[in-house]
Amino acid sequence: LHKEYRRQRQMCIRDRTLPVMYVNTQDAQPITSKETYVSATAYIDALGLEGYENMASADKPETLIIKGRGNWTWKGFDKKPYRLKFDSKVNPVGMVKSKHFLLMAGADDDLGFLRNLVGYELSRRVGLPYTTDSQPVELVLNGKYQGLYFVTEKIRVDKKRVNIVEQADKATDPEAITGGWLVEIDNYDTDPHINVKLGSQNMVLTYHTPEALSAEQENYLQTQWNAIAKAICSNNENDTEWEKYVDIESLAKVYIVRELLQDEEGFHGSCYLYKDCLLYTSPSPRDMRRS
Repeated sequence: LHKEYRRQRQMCIRDRTLPVMYVNTQDAQPITSKETYVSATAYIDALGLEGYENMASADKPETLIIKGRGNWTWKGFDKKPYRLKFDSKVNPVGMVKSKHFLLMAGADDDLGFLRNLVGYELSRRVGLPYTTDSQPVELVLNGKYQGLYFVTEKIRVDKKRVNIVEQADKATDPEAITGGWLVEIDNYDTDPHINVKLGSQNMVLTYHTPEALSAEQENYLQTQWNAIAKAICSNNENDTEWEKYVDIESLAKVYIVRELLQDEEGFHGSCYLYKDCLLYTSPSPRDMRRS
């Protein structure tokens, strides 16, 4: 086992072009679930590369929990994506400190890594208020080389990410429940969500913050999105009702970025939106799919 570990390590660092991230689960448990976390340790060897710093070390690694993530990307490919939650805030590969990161595998799209980075850069250049950071590493999981991954910020309410009011779960106060909200137009109905009738189609809207809704919160969210859907589907082309709910400038910027990237999932899946106290808008596109 030690010889195999050394062989895998040498294979992944022979070109010395990218930092190497080592993740070891407790007792080498396999990561087989999106629901159940596994305890683990991790460190990053920057190999002395310019512009990169080590994170922890083999002797003193960071502690965390890890589980699977994604839907089709989790089920359809051997190379799996993961969600990480560290016990304390870390700054892997020079990223802003946080406990929450993703390891994106890019197994579903040969050009996905390039497409995502170009999309993130376009998002920054058009001036969206938050753009996901994503940095490349070679991943070694339990001593086995897994290939190229990207350590990626998880979209969540945070002063350094989606900087809005973090609404409490189960809130009932009429003013408090107006914001903030972090929601996702989703392709799947497996996570907590509401259903919105959009013309002849059903739209799944997953809510991420707050995570658990009171009856008042659920009613507010449903009423808001029913009103948005009705306004958008109006037969009157001069109707401006929808402008009361949507930030037009940020919507236009997101649309331009998604069009340039030919993002086929642009507005029907993996599409995050947030509301502070007034209008729904969007952070940077999370994942640019192949068209």
